[in-house]
Amino acid sequence: MRHIGCRSAGLLVLSLIMMGCGSPSHPPNATNGPTRVFSDSPPSIAALLPNGAPVNSVPFTMEVDGANFLPDAIVFWNGTPLSTTFMDSRQLLADLTSPNLMLAGMIKVYVRTGGLNSNTVEFDLH
Repeated sequence: MRHIGCRSAGLLVLSLIMMGCGSPSHPPNATNGPTRVFSDSPPSIAALLPNGAPVNSVPFTMEVDGANFLPDAIVFWNGTPLSTTFMDSRQLLADLTSPNLMLAGMIKVYVRTGGLNSNTVEFDLH
């Protein structure tokens, strides 16, 4: 049996370390598709600012204050999604357009985020 010198053994070990024996070909946190975020706590709306407006108002941005909002949050206006900006877990901004403001009534507003719907709050369009 032939003896391997310390220098050769060291090179062998170094080569194995550099080759990364058995290491994955992708980072451990890599995903193969879009990430879906789910929350255990349902979102909730505490207030709409403003909470009412005259019919045919000039389009404006409504503030939605509450809790447990995630970056995927969407504000719904009578079941129709609005253009929504995530500010933080307690605040969203929703753009109301002219068509949203055409018909008087109590408009049902809710948020969908993390696969869950919030409570429904009414907006008074008068």
